[in-house]
Amino acid sequence: MKDVVVGCITNYNFEKIKYWVNSLDTCGFTGDKVMVCYNIGYDVAEELTKRNYKVLAFENNKEEKKLQRHGDFNICLERFYDIWAFFKYTITEEYRYMISTDVKDVVFQTNPSTWLENNIGDKKINVACESIRYKDEPWGKHNLLQCFPAPIFDQMHKKLIFNAGTISGDYKTLLDFFLNIYMFCGRSPENVPGGGGPDQAALNVLLRLQPFRSITNFAMSEHGYAAQLGTTADPSKIKEFRKYLAEPEPIMQNDLVCTSKGVPFSIVHQYDRVPEWKKIIEKKYE
Repeated sequence: MKDVVVGCITNYNFEKIKYWVNSLDTCGFTGDKVMVCYNIGYDVAEELTKRNYKVLAFENNKEEKKLQRHGDFNICLERFYDIWAFFKYTITEEYRYMISTDVKDVVFQTNPSTWLENNIGDKKINVACESIRYKDEPWGKHNLLQCFPAPIFDQMHKKLIFNAGTISGDYKTLLDFFLNIYMFCGRSPENVPGGGGPDQAALNVLLRLQPFRSITNFAMSEHGYAAQLGTTADPSKIKEFRKYLAEPEPIMQNDLVCTSKGVPFSIVHQYDRVPEWKKIIEKKYE
């Protein structure tokens, strides 16, 4: 079976997504490439189609807003339902692995299928660690407290945070997991005060519950799956976070973001938080 990489974008021109696209096109990935699109120009869809991407697009209009929970569109959350719906009812292919990532701040350095083949083992879901615990990360702590009752935070505050923007795993399991994330946010605000949506909080709570806990591969930064630079390398935060990090910081080696041991990450997330690395990465994938 083939694998599939899927991204979601809204109101983006091609300039904003070209680094994700160019890196995916050159990393060695040979499966299907899918983009779920909201409010994009025809030129973006045309360019993606020329590159052999499957484009799943619709306008975010008033009629479609009736289908959303609160009427306030947030791609961070809505993507989980829409990926599930599109792949259940529109895509006829069957896949082995799905890799679902953010787009604007993600690049692929190596083929993610190869990493999964070598590392996921018998697990069904794979997530990447931010190398810091909820109690020590202000945005994550605030986000979780805004989304769910305080007793849930009491159970989660010493847990490491795993990122919602670089998820992968068994295709069928991941689709069901995405629908669970969406439904689990039913009583949470679609747009969380302070920024973001409830998706990452929901993901982390669900991953600590059965059956997901038993079927998930919790990839640490040092495993080389996905670098989460917002917590591990952002120069505006790292001085504060360094004493709380659960593992070594990533390094830039030549033009590759690597683990502390020099192993290139398959996926690099939030590279735009590190200005010097951003210049190198964007030049590479221009």
